[in-house]
Amino acid sequence: MPVSALSYSDSDGQHTIDLDRESTAIGRSPGQDIVLREPAVSRRHAVIERDGDTYTVVDQKSTHGTFLNGVRVERTVLAPGDVLQIGSLHGPKLRFHSPKTDPASIGTGQSTFGNLLSSMEEIRLPADQDHPATREIEQLNFLIIAARRLNEGGAIEDILGILLQLTLQLTGVERGFVFLFEEGEMRFAQGLGPDGKIAQEDSTISHRAMRKAIDSEMKFSVSDTLADQRISEWSSVMANKIRSIYCIPLRKRVTPNEPVHLIGLLYLDSQVRPGSLSEVDHQLLDTIATEASALLHNALLAEAEHKARQAREELAIAARIHSSLMSAELPALSYARLQAKTIPCLAIGGDFYDVVVLDDSVCVTVVDVSGKGVSAAIVAATLQGILHAQLLARQSFPEIASMINQFLCTRNVGKYATMIALRLFPDGRIEYMNCGHILPVSIMGAKVRLLEAGNLIVGLIAGANYSSAFDRLQPGERLLLATDGITEAENSNGDLFGYDGLSDAAHRHLDIGAVLDHVERYHAPSPAQDDCTLVEIRYTGGT
Repeated sequence: MPVSALSYSDSDGQHTIDLDRESTAIGRSPGQDIVLREPAVSRRHAVIERDGDTYTVVDQKSTHGTFLNGVRVERTVLAPGDVLQIGSLHGPKLRFHSPKTDPASIGTGQSTFGNLLSSMEEIRLPADQDHPATREIEQLNFLIIAARRLNEGGAIEDILGILLQLTLQLTGVERGFVFLFEEGEMRFAQGLGPDGKIAQEDSTISHRAMRKAIDSEMKFSVSDTLADQRISEWSSVMANKIRSIYCIPLRKRVTPNEPVHLIGLLYLDSQVRPGSLSEVDHQLLDTIATEASALLHNALLAEAEHKARQAREELAIAARIHSSLMSAELPALSYARLQAKTIPCLAIGGDFYDVVVLDDSVCVTVVDVSGKGVSAAIVAATLQGILHAQLLARQSFPEIASMINQFLCTRNVGKYATMIALRLFPDGRIEYMNCGHILPVSIMGAKVRLLEAGNLIVGLIAGANYSSAFDRLQPGERLLLATDGITEAENSNGDLFGYDGLSDAAHRHLDIGAVLDHVERYHAPSPAQDDCTLVEIRYTGGT
């Protein structure tokens, strides 16, 4: 399995050391895993501890210290692209590489600022540590390394983690938090406390300081709350003994012509000591926040697109399941031929049909749940399960309707349904129960009639009573069971397709797919406004 490594060069050439053991020792002693001969390096100077994919550098109480990205450290977790210097800021640079990150690509892509700095190497410090340019060069080195590390983070949590590490390192405060702006409010996203430990949002955070930064759309900072008369009057800050606060809005301009919009907030504070940032340090802090904002904006867009794509895929799966719940293959009967088709107006709909063959008859049901989309489809799938099971159990139509009505009324799902259930016997007799649904249309030659017996919709009135009606079909007679997405389809003039349109289309076309195509042409170019379901029962005669 690939492991992380350290690469560096000295007078003997270029070296790459795999960190494939639990502990890799660094020092001047010949027995160390990485031997550095510089005088400032202690014999046993530092170790890198490995715990799975986590690597931690630990200083072994060396005389001249261990430096990470130009800052002296005692113990800290390494991130891809980090630069270690042992005993001195003038010695070899040991660069940490992770197998998850191509070292050659560190700092490339993702932002203009990162691209600019990716082509630069860290700048050598003057030999004289008291040289006036030393501090400025250290700060530029820090900025270069910060840009590289930020550009390594692809996922939102990675960018936030690196942002917190860098800003805590720069400011020297104890803890930091990042909030993201979601659905009109700031929501906690990630926190980091002393010694790199994960921190959770708590009541000691100054929300008043956060509000100042958000309202002004500018950084709000207080180096010493005890010396600032305004802040000394903030009771919560004084009660929680907060000495320094830095709040920086994370903003991104989508296009040059659009205003900058807020995507988050970086909050840093300390309870131990006041802040001591120079003007250049403040500029560095602002630059890092700007760089992180650009990367974070891109990551948020990518995550939103991923979630949308995932939702579309899940919806497609749900649509396939919803479709397969309906009879994939209609039964072949000696006394009747069946056709059925449903077309949701969205990806998934609230219409369904079902066919259940019993030993003495065939039962056909068509249901239209109120509303459209996923919520209607969930209720439709539940009702279909109830209907199918009750028909197989040979419950009567009125009993089934009462049960479904009670279910919808007592569960408070906010949905009702129109429903028609029909049983056809081999001799042509039919029993049907219409619960507020489109009337069945019978076509026999040129004659068209409607089966008009009806009942209340299910799911509106608890305790409603339901009853069946009876009729008889003649050989060759066609019975159409439709939903109102067909009869209430409108043309460009606002005229309804209606029962006349349905019967006329059925006379023109023997295939119900062609009938539905006829409906689509009728309401074109406007899209369908409701789900369309059509079932045809053609009685061929008894045996």
